[in-house]
Amino acid sequence: MDEPLSNLDAKLRAEMRTELQNLQDQLAVTTVYVTHNQTEAMTMADRIAVMDDGELQQVASPFECYHEPNNLFVAEFIGEPMINLVRGTRSESTFVGEHFSYPLDEDVMESVGDRDDLVLGVRPEDIEVADAPPDDAALGDHELRMDVTVVEPHGDQNVLHLSHPDQPSDDDALQAVTEGMHLVTRGDRVTVRIPPDTIHVFDAETGTAVHNRRHDQEADLTELEQ
Repeated sequence: MDEPLSNLDAKLRAEMRTELQNLQDQLAVTTVYVTHNQTEAMTMADRIAVMDDGELQQVASPFECYHEPNNLFVAEFIGEPMINLVRGTRSESTFVGEHFSYPLDEDVMESVGDRDDLVLGVRPEDIEVADAPPDDAALGDHELRMDVTVVEPHGDQNVLHLSHPDQPSDDDALQAVTEGMHLVTRGDRVTVRIPPDTIHVFDAETGTAVHNRRHDQEADLTELEQ
C-alpha cells in the first residue's frame, strides 16, 4: 500500500486506519505500508522501517523506534511534538549547552566515552513543569528556569513552548507537554526539570545514538531476545 490514506480528511483517515488493521488481521498476510505520516506508522505497524534519502536508518517495533532511536534522524522523525535537541559539549561529567549545564549520570558517561561534542535529547512529555521559585532560590542539578512563550491547548494536554529568560529565540528553546488541567499562560515563568533517566545522548558529528532513555520494558525486551 502506497500512502492509501493521504487524500482523506482527518476523521475518515482515523476510521480507515482501524479498518485496515482489522482487514489485515482477518487476511493474516504480511503487508508493506508506505507512508510519510508518522502517526500511521506508529499506530498500524508491527515493525517500522525508517528511510532517509533511500538509506535504511532503523528497522524496529514502534516502541523501539520511539524510545530507542538509532540516530538523530529517527529520533526527530518519530514523535509529535518533536523531541527536544540541545547541542553542547562534555566537560568532565557535565553536558554544557549555551544556556545551561546538565550533570550526566555514571551510566550515561560510560556510554558517552571520550566523545566531546554531543546532542542532548528529551521528549516533551518527559519534561516536568512546576511553578518557578523566587529568583534567588537555588535550583536542583537537573532544573532550570524558563519562560512560557506559547501555549497550545489540546484539551487533554497542553504543549508549552519554553525559552530561557531574556533569550526568547535561542536555539536551546524547549517544548514540554503538561496535563490539560494544568493551567499555564503565556508569560509565566516556570521551573523545568529534565529527569536523568529520560535523556537521550547523540554523537554530534555522526548523529548516532550513544545513550537512550531508560524504561520499564528494558527487562522484558531482554527476556524476549533471549
